[in-house]
Amino acid sequence: MKKTLLLGSLALFLFSCGNSDEETPFDNTDPANQSVMLPVKITMGGSSMKINYNGTKILNLTSIKDPGYRTEFTYTDDFITGIKSFENNILQNTVQFSYSGQQMTSSINKKYSTAGALEKTISYTYTPVSTTEINVKKQADLGTNNNYIINSVYTYGNGNMVKVTGSGNGNNNGVPVTYTQDGAYTYTNKSYAFKNVKGFDKIIFNGDESDGVTVLFSNIQNSLSSYKGTLTSGGSGSAYVGYEYTTMFTPSGYPATEIRQSVDASGNPTTTQPDKFIYDYNH
Repeated sequence: MKKTLLLGSLALFLFSCGNSDEETPFDNTDPANQSVMLPVKITMGGSSMKINYNGTKILNLTSIKDPGYRTEFTYTDDFITGIKSFENNILQNTVQFSYSGQQMTSSINKKYSTAGALEKTISYTYTPVSTTEINVKKQADLGTNNNYIINSVYTYGNGNMVKVTGSGNGNNNGVPVTYTQDGAYTYTNKSYAFKNVKGFDKIIFNGDESDGVTVLFSNIQNSLSSYKGTLTSGGSGSAYVGYEYTTMFTPSGYPATEIRQSVDASGNPTTTQPDKFIYDYNH
């Protein structure tokens, strides 16, 4: 089971291409016509993705250098019901969302090989228990004799998930394993970059990179300030993951430059090179 709990997989996919200033052919609408703030380009490590919209509905993120690298969004009415990610025009990842009324009830993430074979499936089932708590069942099928189920509680404050606790069990190469997890998030008082994108307010943030989506696209209200989490597996010990964010904001209070630094359990920076995200907006 992966020990990294936050961000990474989708970010690595999105920025696996080189950079260029040439225009992408996907430009279905002019986001400058929208009154709300919308990110129109995101850059990491010199590689850029253009973000295209129909009104405030997101259509896709497409590599400015190579449109074969892209992430596409599907809506049913105002709800995002599907996300597909492509690499060299080959489908790599799909996510399907289900809803009941205004509440997301489940998501199913499927990861494919370059040959088109299904490699893993991870599903989440969400059950709200109060205005500040959601029960979450995460079920992962990672291949032969590799699977697990973790039942968690997500706790919310000011519209953001601030805490996650959970436990479960599974098999690692056929060997039974038990798991416990604890995570805590803090936020700035400024806005999250994708806050105004139609439908993101219904996608439940889970902070788990194996989900591959909600680390960037979700219902959080404010930009992240820090994360610390521990995953303990029986027989394998504990793995700690922590991040500190340093963010410069636009005059309107949206992230302009965001630096994410890995830190140890004492809060000291690790030797891992920090990730730097640069956002461009329609206004």
